[in-house]
Amino acid sequence: MSGYFKLVDAHEGSYRIKLVAGDGTLMAVSTTFETKQEAAAGIAQLREIAGTGPVIDQSRDADVLGEARNSGRKAAAS
Repeated sequence: MSGYFKLVDAHEGSYRIKLVAGDGTLMAVSTTFETKQEAAAGIAQLREIAGTGPVIDQSRDADVLGEARNSGRKAAAS
């Protein structure tokens, strides 16, 4: 089974989106949305971002990701 978006109730009548992996692992939780319509629009935006957005690594070992990516390119070129 592939991953899915779960729309859940949040505090004071608002909603949140949870991104769940196919094995049931919680991957991400959104900000709150005031209405279901806003949450549905948020899901559409998440789908677009996830499919086209770049990875911006601001972690303390960010150079490791770049090195791994470059190693893969070198191996593919060989």
